[in-house]
Amino acid sequence: MKTFKILPLALIGAMALAGCEEKNEEYFLKNIDAATEKLEQCTQDFKKAFMAKDENAAEKVSNNPECLAAESAIKKDKQLKDEQEKQRKEAEQKQAIDSAMADIQKQVNGLAWTDVIDEYLKIDECKKALFSSTSGNPKCVAWETIFKEKVDEGKKELKQLSFDQLKTKMTSLCKLDKRTISNCSIAQEALQEKATEELANDDLQTIKAKEPIYCADDLKLLAVCRVAWNNAWQNQHNKLVKFYTQNNTEFVTTYNACIDRLEQAKAENSDFLKGIQLEETIRQTYPCRQVKDAYIERGIGYAPFNDGKLEQ
Repeated sequence: MKTFKILPLALIGAMALAGCEEKNEEYFLKNIDAATEKLEQCTQDFKKAFMAKDENAAEKVSNNPECLAAESAIKKDKQLKDEQEKQRKEAEQKQAIDSAMADIQKQVNGLAWTDVIDEYLKIDECKKALFSSTSGNPKCVAWETIFKEKVDEGKKELKQLSFDQLKTKMTSLCKLDKRTISNCSIAQEALQEKATEELANDDLQTIKAKEPIYCADDLKLLAVCRVAWNNAWQNQHNKLVKFYTQNNTEFVTTYNACIDRLEQAKAENSDFLKGIQLEETIRQTYPCRQVKDAYIERGIGYAPFNDGKLEQ
């Protein structure tokens, strides 16, 4: 006859509690299968309550701590797995790019920067990748990095030349290739940057005097003129307009001096057409153009120089 040991009541209670212990998010994170099973059960219970139009039962399911914990655990588990997958792909991509980079470095080792650019232009699959935000092709990512390095190297080398020398070099390169990312375009960018640097500390009159250099007939359509020279002129023009707008004495003195010049031009030219042309030149050149714009900026009117001199 078997004998059964009588377990203490305290131990029986502890075992019962362990079996009925509420499962939280931490538990479900460690037991995703259980979380999935629990969430399916909760979903079924909610559907059952909804079909029965039992609001109390539906609310009870919606607020059930285990249902909420299971749902939260599943979401966090997905986020964790997504992040792990992302890191895995990034590591894989980096390894592929590093390998491609090593191969390309061997290929271009010892070549001048201009020759490296030419090599890059031969790779049709990568030319579009340069202008896209992302490229899934490790070879193209590696080539893009090298291309940008060589662009910087080329512009730095070119800007060591004088402006005229750089212009001559650009002209030579552009006879061979004028594509957007060719050596020609790099030389054009270098010429623009050099002009910007050379004009940076010049006043308006000096910038205007240099217009024939930076906006010569063969440069008028290029960024060296359209961007570098025009921006330099516009910046200094804006500074003078602001100065005349904020300083009454200088504004009135210069404005009245411009009227004197206009009246003198009208008096000294019997040829009506030439007189009109001279007056327009005065209106559109320093300092009358700037004081004219300041007149408008001050809100005095829109027809400067037409109503006589100003009084301070």
